[in-house]
Amino acid sequence: MALKNKTVQTDTWLEIYTDDSDFESFSVAKLIAEDDDYYLLANVTPGGNSDGFYLLKHTNVNGWQTETNYIKKIKKLYSLKQQEHLKYDGDKDNLFLGLLEFAKQKRLIVSIVMLDSDVYAVQGFVKESDEAFLKITNIDTFGNEDGETILRVEEITAIACDDENGSDLKLLHSNK
Repeated sequence: MALKNKTVQTDTWLEIYTDDSDFESFSVAKLIAEDDDYYLLANVTPGGNSDGFYLLKHTNVNGWQTETNYIKKIKKLYSLKQQEHLKYDGDKDNLFLGLLEFAKQKRLIVSIVMLDSDVYAVQGFVKESDEAFLKITNIDTFGNEDGETILRVEEITAIACDDENGSDLKLLHSNK
């Protein structure tokens, strides 16, 4: 369900629906960019706080809404709390590799969602990435390094970067 060539443009705030069994469950985000396979979203919590970036496959999106009263509320809270996301300066032609390189350069925690799951399978720092594989230095829930994981790119459905959980893990890791 691509947004390209539609009325929705980048920097548009959206309610994104990804659970086809629960249409009351959604995320609010600002669309940063879109390529042939992915959306790059700047997520915002229900309390109006910045919640990092989320890379989501087009095929995982069941629908979206724009300009709802709920979005207006979240935007207002975001503004009143003077929230900002990091400026994304990664590749916008290949969002997958662009976000991974961005995370690697900025030393941000990424959380990976794999096929047939809606939970984070792996969390940590990007060590290496290419079109086929991703190598992560794992960070456990206490902020400790815990080995490495190599993932096949084709099995990754979503990536969170610099979200609230990842920021907490990075803070714990940085203060050992």
